[in-house]
Amino acid sequence: MQKKRIYYWNTALILLCVMTTASGCGAKYPPTAKVTGTVTHKGKPLAKGTIIFEVDGCRPATGKIVDGKIIDVTTFEPNDGVSLGIAKIAIISKEEVEEKITETGDPGSRRSLDANYMGTGAKSLIAPHYGNPSTSNLTAVIEKGKENTITIELE
Repeated sequence: MQKKRIYYWNTALILLCVMTTASGCGAKYPPTAKVTGTVTHKGKPLAKGTIIFEVDGCRPATGKIVDGKIIDVTTFEPNDGVSLGIAKIAIISKEEVEEKITETGDPGSRRSLDANYMGTGAKSLIAPHYGNPSTSNLTAVIEKGKENTITIELE
């Protein structure tokens, strides 16, 4: 009788472990879809920039703009795309500036940082309202199984 009880408990425990492990299998992240496209500014391809896609309730995706082309759009893993739904879009494009850090010669003292530290003083190459998804008025519908190719024309 005792051996049967131990056998049943062991069987139940093994089944519980298998079911717990199996229930963890499946999608690691919410579904995303690839996004490509172009961005122009005043009729010309935007030379460089960053594009951000925000879908309500989802993690934002970011990508690069290189010579007017949208590339490397990533939400969770490299180039996995954007979460499905209506995405609000922000675009940031700033001039390159040289950072200057003034060394004092004393390793224990604080360094003097100029206004362009980490590019914060860089001039925007496009209207600043494009840098915020809430004010850019740029959106795209991202759908699974479709070519999500978007064309954005900035003024």
